[in-house]
Amino acid sequence: MTSFLRALALLWAAVLLFVLVGAFRPETPVAGFAGSFVTGQYPLHMALAAVLGILSGLAARSAGARFSGYAAATLSLAAVVGMVTVLAAQGRAAAAEGVRLDWTAALTEIGQPAGDPDRSVEFTEGRALDLYLPSGPGPHPVLVWVHGGSWVRGDREDRTALNRWLADRGWAVAAVGYRLPPPEPVGRDQQRDVACAVDWIRANAGGELDPGRLVLAGQSAGATLALSTTSGLLDGTLACSDAPASAGGTGPADAPLPAPGPPPAGVVAYYPPVDLALIDPDLQQTLFGGPAADAPGLMRLLSPSEQVRADLPPTLLLLGSADHYVYPDRVAAYDRELRDAGVPGRLVTVPYADHVFDRPFGSPGAQLTREVVIRFLTGVG
Repeated sequence: MTSFLRALALLWAAVLLFVLVGAFRPETPVAGFAGSFVTGQYPLHMALAAVLGILSGLAARSAGARFSGYAAATLSLAAVVGMVTVLAAQGRAAAAEGVRLDWTAALTEIGQPAGDPDRSVEFTEGRALDLYLPSGPGPHPVLVWVHGGSWVRGDREDRTALNRWLADRGWAVAAVGYRLPPPEPVGRDQQRDVACAVDWIRANAGGELDPGRLVLAGQSAGATLALSTTSGLLDGTLACSDAPASAGGTGPADAPLPAPGPPPAGVVAYYPPVDLALIDPDLQQTLFGGPAADAPGLMRLLSPSEQVRADLPPTLLLLGSADHYVYPDRVAAYDRELRDAGVPGRLVTVPYADHVFDRPFGSPGAQLTREVVIRFLTGVG
């Protein structure tokens, strides 16, 4: 029994130490990713695990494994202190935004609950969007949600709970399904799909949707698409290449494409890759058909860092401080470039958080950022 308790306590403490090192040294190979992933999504669970580590170490010590039990308890105590530091930093970040974190939700809401769209429509042949509608009469402001997935995967149901949460606060959400490879390269096709969804909203708004109060939003690759599609819609270089679907979503409409409508009122971008010259070479092949450097014209059309100018709408950027998929310093530089150009908006950073920190609906970063998002939307819509 003593041997079992000793092994359990030491193994538990080793895992805690691995995560702790990664949380505070995110540049550490492997551990850095694991640590920032856990502290971004499940920091409260990690703190409780550290408390259990102390108890297991004390149990091993009581059973006769004095040195190893004491060592395990000490390491677990260090993990508790580290996680309290993380939770305090995230709590301060929330308090600075006037957000009160719900720690019960942080503990229990560990996934993305089903938000159940009100209906789905085919906005262009073979591609659909899900509509989440507020209660009460319209027309409602519209958020066009573009899912992530590194341009090669993902689906429009990735943030269904967030979409419903926004609809409950007065914003209709259109979650867009866009084409994925193969074939490659993707080029501008995904942007065109998002533009088609915007055109469908403009053509079928009726008294339900208000295309004059339309914001594009997304996460990861979807955030990049939201930013670059907005730029293309504003400068007239991007349009839907297909006929829009009918309001019922059963086939092509008889009406031609509508004339360009009101410009997007804003953009919300969760942890966007803003400089596509820095993404993985395989993804550059998917997007450009080769290195980004070999396609400078397409690079200018796809990469938000190439599109900074004064006429862009208010832009909210959301980022984890330890993101391993995008470069936080490059996103911060992009934010400065936007503000120097006169574009309203801001960058909000979640401490000790990695990519997709908002996937658990109750995570501190998810709670913080959705409150920031709804306030931003209220300001622009």
